[in-house]
Amino acid sequence: MISGMGMCDSESDWSLRRPFQAFADESEVGGFSMFLVMLRPSDLDAARRLLRRRLRRGQRSIHFTKERNEVRWAVLGDMMRSDLAVRAYRTEVEGVQGRRICLRAVARDLAGTACTRLVLDRNDPAVKSDNQILKRDLGSSWLGTYDHLHDHEEPLLSFADGAAWAWHRGGDWRRAVERLDFTMIDVDP
Repeated sequence: MISGMGMCDSESDWSLRRPFQAFADESEVGGFSMFLVMLRPSDLDAARRLLRRRLRRGQRSIHFTKERNEVRWAVLGDMMRSDLAVRAYRTEVEGVQGRRICLRAVARDLAGTACTRLVLDRNDPAVKSDNQILKRDLGSSWLGTYDHLHDHEEPLLSFADGAAWAWHRGGDWRRAVERLDFTMIDVDP
């Protein structure tokens, strides 16, 4: 059961009725949360180019826990200049159960939107369970696809990682994420 704001057009100018793709990363700080960054298909290549510009020589992906603050701020700035929306699902339930609760809420919300693709940060032990949840809760009428990829395979997972890291870090970092088209959704077990 979702309490608080769910995903509907009245919440923001970011329409969920126009096609978009979603990129998800999770955090286990204070329970479990899943951060979804949503972008239009026409904006994907430009956003990937922005992220690739931030890589150091030999670096395959951006992971906020390992980055310098100037890279973190640059990526958050790229997000602020992009036409994207962030939805975060959180529960007090920890671990595998918390992941399942959040993913069910994500799937149920996406099922009624124009989402054409969902990409989850690959967590090998969770892939089988995730696929079962997504197959069941997205429903047979959902025409999109879903994948589990590593962040070096899909650079846009770095936006989701950045949103999760910054929000949980608090202070100016959290305020930066909250200036995006951002919604926090509390998910009851």
